[in-house]
Amino acid sequence: SNSKDTVLIALIAAGVAVFATEVLRRFNTSDKLKGKKKLAPIPESMFGRKLLEEEFAVKPNYIYGNCGSFGHVPQRVILAQLELIKERESDPEGWYRFGREYSLYFDAIRELADFVKSDPTNLVLVENASTGTNTALRSIEFADGDKILVNSHTYGAVLKNVKAVRSEFPGVEEVNFDLQVPLNSKADVIKQFETAINENKGIKVAIIDHITSPSALLLPVKELIEVCHKNGIIAIIDGAHAPGHIPLNLEELNADYYTGNIHKWLFAPRGCALLWVHPKHHDVTRPILVSHNHMLDTLEKRFVPSATRDSTAYLAVPSAIAFHKALGGLDVLLERNRQLANAAAEMLAEAWGVERYPVPESLRSPNMALIALPPIFQDNFPPEERECTKLMKRLHDKGSFISFNPVSGKIWARISVHAWNSMEDFFEIRDKVLEMANEVPSDCPDGLPLNAQTARTITSPLVAK
Repeated sequence: SNSKDTVLIALIAAGVAVFATEVLRRFNTSDKLKGKKKLAPIPESMFGRKLLEEEFAVKPNYIYGNCGSFGHVPQRVILAQLELIKERESDPEGWYRFGREYSLYFDAIRELADFVKSDPTNLVLVENASTGTNTALRSIEFADGDKILVNSHTYGAVLKNVKAVRSEFPGVEEVNFDLQVPLNSKADVIKQFETAINENKGIKVAIIDHITSPSALLLPVKELIEVCHKNGIIAIIDGAHAPGHIPLNLEELNADYYTGNIHKWLFAPRGCALLWVHPKHHDVTRPILVSHNHMLDTLEKRFVPSATRDSTAYLAVPSAIAFHKALGGLDVLLERNRQLANAAAEMLAEAWGVERYPVPESLRSPNMALIALPPIFQDNFPPEERECTKLMKRLHDKGSFISFNPVSGKIWARISVHAWNSMEDFFEIRDKVLEMANEVPSDCPDGLPLNAQTARTITSPLVAK
């Protein structure tokens, strides 16, 4: 057994070495990137499949239309992370004990703060947006009768956070209201939130998505924060999909807490997210993990990476931002990705004979779109996570991927568009889904039969956004 473990470890180490060597080979030398945050501009003529093949470690001929779940890390950023790991391993004492990690962490905070328009003292890094939401909830003092407001589009992991709080404070209640579609305007969203607040006295905290995960709605969070504050409610904003996707000014938003992933749309290694904390909550906000920094006197010091946690995903944030800027930043990406997402969604809806999610353009996230799956799927698969996972596995096996989600009583396809995508990707996805439709047995109400190997690999629904 020990010899087998030794061989396995050796194989893994060799694989990592081969990958690192290939990254270095592609860019000729680490000196091209080492220590440099500013990259040469990458022209739009490079966008699409060429960008994917030259800048990302994607497997050949795979169509990836789901940046919204896990993001995609550029090889340049992977290389920057590898350089950080190498530096750490060359001098662990200097790294952990004598402040090198500390210094790099605050460099990353300053660059990220500039990108999201935040005071650096209000900003910390956490593992993902769900961790950020959990940190905020754990920093609030609850009493019997307090209520937490969520809605039918709230992300599943966040709902579990709320459930965990309620298990510790049995007197706390959850108010989960149905944010109904169709929606005609931002005013419709605000009115539904106001109605939920007015009909449920005692709401202490509201958790609001900036961009909803399953339904790709862009909610009017600034106005909703103002509604919360007018009613004495703490506003926690789940901006999991926002950084690098839409412009942010966290100081102007003025939430109580705002969290968002850096590893989705902003190219950071996984897992890496920001947590913005209003100054009035600094003193009570502490990391979930209790360690050496837990009782330090300022918010930013308390969240410096603890002990021997691998912080290199955080420390590579400046390289991720540099890559985003090299693509033209939001000035280029926002409009380009919005146009492609809209065109692809319209094409898919027409080809499949279905509707897009019934909301106006002002409530649609720029880089994502929701299209109903063809009727044969609606007729044969109940709108449940388990069934969506079966269908996603089928599509993945065909060499393509987009997300399928149960929303508002139907199964919807959620496409995500980033700089490596092109219209040709979505033509491929169109055809693959139509292939799948032809494979659905009309007399199989329980969905597609899974072969034994697939059944063994699917043990629970995919939980990533």
